[in-house]
Amino acid sequence: MWWRFILLSCLRFIFVAVNNVYSISSHFFLLALASPLKLIGYGQTYDKIEEVLFGWLLSQVGVWIYTAGYKIYESGDPLPLGKECLFMPNHQSTADVPYLMALLASKPGIAAKIMWIMDKIFKYTTFGWVASAHQDFFILAGKRCREKSLVDLRNHLKTVFIAKGRKYLVLFPEGGFLRKRKGVSHQFAKKNDLPLLEYCTLPRTGALEVILDVLNCNSSYKSYINKIVDITIAYPEGKPLDLPTIIIGNRPPCTTYFHYRVFDIESLPKDVEELKKWIYNLYIDKEKMLSEYYQTGVWPHQMFNSNSSPPKEMIHDGSYYVLIHFFFIFWFSVLVFFIRTILALF
Repeated sequence: MWWRFILLSCLRFIFVAVNNVYSISSHFFLLALASPLKLIGYGQTYDKIEEVLFGWLLSQVGVWIYTAGYKIYESGDPLPLGKECLFMPNHQSTADVPYLMALLASKPGIAAKIMWIMDKIFKYTTFGWVASAHQDFFILAGKRCREKSLVDLRNHLKTVFIAKGRKYLVLFPEGGFLRKRKGVSHQFAKKNDLPLLEYCTLPRTGALEVILDVLNCNSSYKSYINKIVDITIAYPEGKPLDLPTIIIGNRPPCTTYFHYRVFDIESLPKDVEELKKWIYNLYIDKEKMLSEYYQTGVWPHQMFNSNSSPPKEMIHDGSYYVLIHFFFIFWFSVLVFFIRTILALF
């Protein structure tokens, strides 16, 4: 009945809002308590605390997805856990980031050591505040800012990714949501005699070129990328979920596929133009997979590799989620007590 749906949606919204308040407040409270470590020469200990808290925060998003009945199925090449990786997903909607958060937080050791590269507009969201403290990189879109953003990215990789021993990067090569980028992608494709893509867009290569230049295996730096993990995200019926849908749960339970193709960095073309052709072909392959899935309803996980692993549901550890929630709730209660004590003095 309609009233039951509205009631459940309101309850979910309240839960997510309250979860944000106590989790993020506790996160920054704990970082404030740990900040003196940086002043007495224990900056690395502070960084480890921040990384662990960051990973735990990402796991909170998994609860939103799991409790709404939205399942993730993984297929393709095995993820090279423990290897330094660049994750490159296609970008369709505001649901991509929370889905990736839930996915990566479920993999041991990844969430804490990851660096996100995202549009600067996300800096002004609640996740953006946390990402800023984690020193993720916010890139400015647009031709005017492109060159400066790439210079800033190069410096950021050296001063943060390498200096802090990060191991994983997340980059959206398309540079924006599908609905916003499709028109520009079609114009570019027509000018350069490339296929017109409907379910993804032709990627931009500037950020990838910078990453490979700074973090390639022949780099003089200690940190470098070993693997590229191409991720194809496929929503049911080609209709992407979005963040409000995840929060409210107003869409029926459904399955979203994540398909992995893993490439060794050394196998990539060294020439810039050849690298562009390689990544364009990668996204043309994505288009073929998505097109067949949306037309047939069957996920073609063996389209490009007959040994590809079949779809397998990502399992959520409910007890782990409960423990993390109680951890943040406890520290939020400490924060409230601290604030009340301070106010009582005046």
